[in-house]
Amino acid sequence: MRAGVARSVALAAALAWLTAVGAAANEPTALVDEAVQAYTRALNTEERDLRLEEFRRAERLFAGAAAAGVRNADLYTNLGNAALQAEHIGSAVLAFRRALLVDPAQPRALQNLVHARSLLPEWVPRPEAGGLLDTFFFWHRTIPRAQRATAAAACFAAAGVLLAAAVRLRQAALRNAALLPVLAWSVLLGSVWMDPAGEARDQAVVTADEVVARAADSPLAPSAFPQPLPAGVELRIVERRIPWLRVRLANGRDAWVSESSVTFVALPGG
Repeated sequence: MRAGVARSVALAAALAWLTAVGAAANEPTALVDEAVQAYTRALNTEERDLRLEEFRRAERLFAGAAAAGVRNADLYTNLGNAALQAEHIGSAVLAFRRALLVDPAQPRALQNLVHARSLLPEWVPRPEAGGLLDTFFFWHRTIPRAQRATAAAACFAAAGVLLAAAVRLRQAALRNAALLPVLAWSVLLGSVWMDPAGEARDQAVVTADEVVARAADSPLAPSAFPQPLPAGVELRIVERRIPWLRVRLANGRDAWVSESSVTFVALPGG
């Protein structure tokens, strides 16, 4: 772990964010309040072992609140911050990814996920940041998939009505007007197809330490890579043969890992 990681994420403004999480309605506020207190104590502790102990306590408490069913991007971000400060990179990457499932525009989760990825060994392939297409479709991550599907169906119906009217009345203007709902239908349909929650069901993060990736689904198979996969590596699930998973790294390389060594990005119970 690089020196100074514990201080790199511990910004003074984080305390305000942490406190704000505890005020949200219907959340297990006792756990969140305890987590805030532990995080605050850690920030004010100079002795390394005690500081790590408090950050790890904060991580457990935030995780307990999340396990109680909280769907709050700030809480997942704070869980990731505590895990990162506790030197649990795998848990941190997972928490930031889950925060972005709830709120894809969460700035602290976006920034701290990049930072957490930078702490992994240089040889580890990292997912590419979202490009122009993802930016264009930014709204599709904030509108429920069912609403987008309904809107797509409405646009398709509107286009059909306009085209039928254009044929019946022989009006070119109506035919041209149908292009707008057709375009909207295409965009919405693409948005539904690229649903991030659906994508997350096939994505996972290595959360165990030093996972040996195998060339086949057997503990006797040779290693697929020269080094074990460190916690924090992001994977796409290609195939399941319990208790093994065939996974694909960001560079397209495939390997087999035990299912117990990874955690799925999809929100529990989601």
